[in-house]
Amino acid sequence: MSNNPFNDTLDWALRGKYVRVHTETGTFEGWADRVHHNRGSVVLHDATNTTTEESLGSVFIRVCEVVEVLKPKKRIEFVPLKDLSPYPEYDIDFTPDDDVIRQCYRNQFPGSFPVVRENGTILNGHKRVAAAEIAGLERLPVEVIAVTDQQAADLFRIAHRGEIEAEAETGTETEDTATEEATGSAEETGVESDDDSDIVFGY
Repeated sequence: MSNNPFNDTLDWALRGKYVRVHTETGTFEGWADRVHHNRGSVVLHDATNTTTEESLGSVFIRVCEVVEVLKPKKRIEFVPLKDLSPYPEYDIDFTPDDDVIRQCYRNQFPGSFPVVRENGTILNGHKRVAAAEIAGLERLPVEVIAVTDQQAADLFRIAHRGEIEAEAETGTETEDTATEEATGSAEETGVESDDDSDIVFGY
């Protein structure tokens, strides 16, 4: 990722996609590999000049007027918030960021598209949807993907790996604290612990 959100979006939108590139000299189709953010240049592989029907292989197009993604296309729909539901395993406590709520108020958009299944289950973007609800929005543009239950579960875990690991660590700390307190109580009452190893709890 770069420090420029527009450049990041440009890469995500075009790289690895089969595109149609319109230029002053003709129209080209091929698989986009690299995009030059400043010049608007693009590198295509397995490319064809559709104006002349010439097969070109790999080609560097210096100046592009329009780059059109042919496949796979991103599916964006404007859906009612009431039709969206959290992923069944999403039980993480959170408060939407004030900045995202403000974006929803001012722009009617949280800054990026939540990703949902065709049935409306949110895979990524629970906080953005919550921010939209707080801002009083009734509908929101979302990216809709068609996936199996297993694919949805994998995508959910990937999208929330950090949060899930943080929750797990918090749970472990709570268990360690409880064990330490129980051990301390046993020592105070003179009750011997069943574990006679030299374990220091909480470490």
